Amino acid sequence: MTQPHSHLLAHSHLLEGSPRLHYLEWNPEATKTIVLLHGNSANAWWWEPVARAISPQFRLLALDQRGHGDSEWVRPPAYTPADYGDDIARFLDHAIHGTETPIVAGHSMGGLSVLAFAEKHRGRARAIVAIDIAIASSRVRDRYLRRLKSLPVVTYPDLDTAKARFRLMPDEGGIPIEILHEIAGKSIARTEDGRWTLKFDRESFFGSDGLAVMDTLKEIRVPTLLVRAERSRIMTEEAARNAQAANPLAQLVTIPGAHHHVLLEDPTAVARVLETFAATV
Repeated sequence: MTQPHSHLLAHSHLLEGSPRLHYLEWNPEATKTIVLLHGNSANAWWWEPVARAISPQFRLLALDQRGHGDSEWVRPPAYTPADYGDDIARFLDHAIHGTETPIVAGHSMGGLSVLAFAEKHRGRARAIVAIDIAIASSRVRDRYLRRLKSLPVVTYPDLDTAKARFRLMPDEGGIPIEILHEIAGKSIARTEDGRWTLKFDRESFFGSDGLAVMDTLKEIRVPTLLVRAERSRIMTEEAARNAQAANPLAQLVTIPGAHHHVLLEDPTAVARVLETFAATV
């Protein structure tokens, strides 16, 4: 697997009103496209372990969602699944060749973005994949997200300290330290005063998940794959099965032994799941 190509889309390349967006591209000459969306506080580079493991027959496009990575922050803040979903549609206008309809896949918050996109922008995707998403929010979860938003932005005096303090949320899964260091290095940026901090807008923790997942699933009209990490506390087994039952076009796959950050913990399993699903649609 070669290094990805990095692209930055200026406002003029997208529909009016959209933020500047950054994305990574692997295998640009391939004819089958999978668009990849990361979770909250993450960025496109979190998909690199999966990109290393997947077949080169797929062109992979990993988008930094608004307010994350090297994409533009939005003021006033606008970070709902609907906002992210509209960005996906605008991004496809630029990035997809000819009449192709890609598979669009997202992890965690990115999976909610994909569901919102598929419901509103029908016919733009051949199929969708939602990986370890929160099926239903709760008062406790919403209160937690509001608290994250209210916490002060933490900065560090140097890059080594910032990498050493880097943690996942939730912090679980026994992910190899070398992968964590790689991800940390891609998730930290220098501030104007010369310190270092994480590359995402804390306003993206807007206080809830912002999507009625079950209602949205019922409206989706393309093949849908729900992927659950077996040991996830975000997507429970009962919730996943209820979500599958909400739509006859939905399938459910469980990745054994994995926790929420399955992209980093078992990227080969995620790659095989995507390849197998792509072959069926």
